Amino acid sequence: MKWNFNRDLKKELFRNHEDLTLSYLLFENEEIDKEEINFETLREAHFKKCKISNVSFDNTFLGKVLFENCELTNVTFSNCSFNNITFTNSKLINVSFFEDTISNLLLEESIFEYSKIENTKIDNSLVDDVKLLENIHRHNKYDHIKFNKCNFISENIIDTNFKECDLKTSHFDGTNLNLDDLVSSKLSILNLLEIVSSKGIIIEE
Repeated sequence: MKWNFNRDLKKELFRNHEDLTLSYLLFENEEIDKEEINFETLREAHFKKCKISNVSFDNTFLGKVLFENCELTNVTFSNCSFNNITFTNSKLINVSFFEDTISNLLLEESIFEYSKIENTKIDNSLVDDVKLLENIHRHNKYDHIKFNKCNFISENIIDTNFKECDLKTSHFDGTNLNLDDLVSSKLSILNLLEIVSSKGIIIEE
């Protein structure tokens, strides 16, 4: 899951993206607002301590991209392809993923709130120590994802299949989740009880 950049990155300003080849670049302490990135390749890039808001990525490839200590608000990724993407110590609020393909995602020690993931496939990934709050997951395929010590709080999960995912160290509070979508995944007795109790089922000894 961990990876390194292949060369030193050159520091640039993201507002100049139309004049840049978006590879091997560092964007640091920037406020990036109201930008549209269409049909681009973003390869080996590092966003560090950036505030990214009202930005749309459409039909864009992102490979080996690191978001470190960033805040993403009202950001949309549509018809994008991701490979080796890391969000660490970041906040993702009202972020939308529509019809994306995501492989080798690392989302760690972050907050993911009020967002939407729809018609998206995510595989071979790690979601580690993440708070997920009031997000909507609709018509997705989650394949071989480890959710380590995550908190699912008031999540709305609709027609989303968890194939061979590991959820046994995570917790569920008021989360709407179809048990049939968890077939082949790993659960603990505790989080299974949490999921069932959210459906109004009372289990007594």
